[in-house]
Amino acid sequence: MSLITKLTAGLLTFATLMAGILPAMARPATLTSRSNLRTSASLTASVEEILPSGSNLEVLNLTVGDDGDYWYFVQPTVEGTARGWIRSDLVSFKPSQKRYATISGERGYKINVRSSPNLGGKVLHTGLSGDLVTVEDSYQQAGEYRWYRIKFPNNVTGWVREDLLSIWPQGCIIICPVH
Repeated sequence: MSLITKLTAGLLTFATLMAGILPAMARPATLTSRSNLRTSASLTASVEEILPSGSNLEVLNLTVGDDGDYWYFVQPTVEGTARGWIRSDLVSFKPSQKRYATISGERGYKINVRSSPNLGGKVLHTGLSGDLVTVEDSYQQAGEYRWYRIKFPNNVTGWVREDLLSIWPQGCIIICPVH
């Protein structure tokens, strides 16, 4: 990954978080061991705080760090604790019946979210690659793409073709860590 790609991805992630979009989709989780809360998704990043094992937090976003591991952007539930990054293998998710997906594609890639499950449906919203959504329903006409009705954190709903989404297993958000 080039430096420009990394910087662009980091800026997009930061802009999304600052816009307050992802916290509505926050997923409750617990730390499996004592963990360093870092300023970025890297083992070389500065440590904001050291959180004890069993700390409750909400996962707000995901990225792949310089080390190739998944990192979660988290908000610890203890008032006054800073947001920061923790490696995904240190986080255990609490059970959920919701189904989540992310919009696929290269960073900055835009997709149309439609009023009905077909290309003729009115465009209601534009999603960006990496956006986290809830999957609410699906529809497939014989021999055609499956379409999914998705919901964004701002409560906008609409239909998206299956090839434009990365759908996660039931109860998982972003990824299901193996513990």
